[in-house]
Amino acid sequence: MSKKRAVLATVLILILTAQAALAQTLAPAAPERITLGEGLKRLERYAAWQEAEDEGTWSVWSNETAAALNQLSQETPGTGTGYFYLALTGDRATGLIQPELVFCHVGTETIGADTVSVAVSGTRYDFRVTDETRPLGNLNVEFMTAPLDQDGLSAVRAMAAATTVRVKLLGEESYTFTAERRDSYTTTRAQIEGSSLKGLTPMLDELDALGIASYALWDKNAARWKALFGFEPEMAATRLGQADDAIARDQNFEMLSRDDRTAGVRTLQELLIDTGFMQGRADGSFGDGTVRAVTAARRYYGLMPCGIADHALISCLRGQAGSDGEAAAADEETQPLGGVCAVGLDRFWLAGSVATPRGEVRSATNRDNALFIAEGVIENISPAELAFYRQLTAELTLGDAAYACTIVCESDGGARYDTALLPRARARLVVYAEVPRTVSGETGWALTLTAGSESQTWTVAGQAD
Repeated sequence: MSKKRAVLATVLILILTAQAALAQTLAPAAPERITLGEGLKRLERYAAWQEAEDEGTWSVWSNETAAALNQLSQETPGTGTGYFYLALTGDRATGLIQPELVFCHVGTETIGADTVSVAVSGTRYDFRVTDETRPLGNLNVEFMTAPLDQDGLSAVRAMAAATTVRVKLLGEESYTFTAERRDSYTTTRAQIEGSSLKGLTPMLDELDALGIASYALWDKNAARWKALFGFEPEMAATRLGQADDAIARDQNFEMLSRDDRTAGVRTLQELLIDTGFMQGRADGSFGDGTVRAVTAARRYYGLMPCGIADHALISCLRGQAGSDGEAAAADEETQPLGGVCAVGLDRFWLAGSVATPRGEVRSATNRDNALFIAEGVIENISPAELAFYRQLTAELTLGDAAYACTIVCESDGGARYDTALLPRARARLVVYAEVPRTVSGETGWALTLTAGSESQTWTVAGQAD
């Protein structure tokens, strides 16, 4: 394991054949494969541990959460009860790990949520969620899941440290509950909702033990989630107590949302009508039409598209703030190769397999071997289709030993790997070679891509710990 840690701590420097070295590095994509080997043994002790052996996917949550879900399944639907917890899911083969913040609801009405707002310690966090109703014990329980990225994990840490967290589930209906950390509770409902806070810390501790601070496959997580559910992890953070637009809003969340009936809603509707996002008259009732108008306006101004009207949206409607939008993604740096393509590799890692966002998997042939995987971008700069198997070759070397490489690119929105690229097209590039695990931790690797008479070489240099 120390050899493997060593190679994942190396820095790869791109050198073009017959040219000066470039100031570009191919960095390790992850720490010591935190979801493989010994790392998962700690999680297997939890009662909630589940693994699909044929697929290698796994999930787990804390013992406190398991107990709370058991109690939740015995609640009377008419009372209305909420709960939230941190689940860890992942894929043993590819090394992906996805933290998920899950909200549960038992009640007479289905929320159909697309957004959950959490108010904690002077900040409101708005999460985009999936919504699914499934059986839990004798009840059907609604589960709303927010995939977490690094910012989302920071929000969960704030929740875990708080004594009071307020939650608002927003969709076709709305539901609000408060989780409070107490020594004792007067009702089972308050105990369940309050225990939400206790169940977060154990899983955060497990993530820290796995080395989540150094995890670097967040973009893979996002691509996978988008392929499965149509959106990437998304969370907006808003400091409370900053609004100065004189529109009355909910004091806990400082927003207007579904089912609100106030003078503030009427003022909001007038703004939406004036700016062309809504027609009809302002009636002061935040119903379906207002939700649609607010969602359209937020999308137009570059805010998270949901049915929340807060200070950020109101400022935009009044012309006091422009669109934040999303910063344009930085274009990966590429270098021409052989007059047919431009290539840029930006990271590498070692794993038992590699997969597209939507699930095509390429694996090592046996457990004694691993895949050395380099990833980046490739662009076809020629007027004809680029066929990798005819026009490109790759070789991975270690001293006198050479390992044949496979060159593929993601295709069909991440559904599969392909070995050809249309003229002027651009795609994520994956170059992998199967190597013995006994040598996977050695230093001095070199990866060379060749097209025609030109080559580019990425060299690996590093020292053991």
